[in-house]
Amino acid sequence: MKSLSTYDSKTHLYGRIWMAAALIMMCFIPVVSGIIVGSGPDWGAFFKAFIALSVIYLPTAIGEVMIYTPIIGNDAAYLSFVTGNLSNLKIPCAVNALDVTQTEHGTEEASIISTISIAVSSIVTVLIIAIGVFFLSISGLTEFLESDKAAFLTPAFETVAFALFGALGGKYLIKYPKIALWPLAGITALCIVLNLIPAAASIATAGNMLFVGVIFCFLNARRLYYKKCKAEDDALNAESDTEETDNGDAAPDEPDADVNESGQSKDESSAEERSSADHSDGEATPPEVL
Repeated sequence: MKSLSTYDSKTHLYGRIWMAAALIMMCFIPVVSGIIVGSGPDWGAFFKAFIALSVIYLPTAIGEVMIYTPIIGNDAAYLSFVTGNLSNLKIPCAVNALDVTQTEHGTEEASIISTISIAVSSIVTVLIIAIGVFFLSISGLTEFLESDKAAFLTPAFETVAFALFGALGGKYLIKYPKIALWPLAGITALCIVLNLIPAAASIATAGNMLFVGVIFCFLNARRLYYKKCKAEDDALNAESDTEETDNGDAAPDEPDADVNESGQSKDESSAEERSSADHSDGEATPPEVL
């Protein structure tokens, strides 16, 4: 078993444990409830509905993991996928926190800030829901909201996700129109094609197209970012090659280490020095006279 000493390894270990525990608890409640009341689901209708929903939501779930995890980091991803409500609340909250703190996406700082923002968002959401349920139970508004008199509120609840993404993502799309140009054209073409196919017309809903647009924007942004990085690398390489060429042209020719200032080689100079020394020694030492 590989060592789990690093922070990322421990994050994945604990994240998988909590994800598995949350999944077991989500499935445990209806199973236990059915055992207690002595009732079970109609498995034929269950699998029929399961397959129909899986065609839409299974690719969406896989796409959310691939799209959102690089933005918010591993820690925040485990936390947000357990608590849910990513598109409507968690991702807009994390993106806004990164924008306020002016933190670059994909860094360790971004992962920490995203985790804190999503954790606070989860706590605040639970508190607000608890307070709202309490007041609904004592105020009698439940009957009003369930009646036809509250039908005018339905469009407002159906456009929450679009309002959030429009408010948070609109400024980026205005600032970087190239990111949204091709995704907008792709969504429009996809809606036209799906509506021309009767069996696939139900897939071309506003919610599905919103997520498809997010995927298209992400892929297009990655393409533009890769193109920008490649251009910068090419410019740096060209600048480095130019500096090396200039340094090679400007460097003077160094004299040969084996040749002295008079143009003689070291071997020739050493031979002359030894000859002069022997000659001087012979003149300076006269023979002894017996």
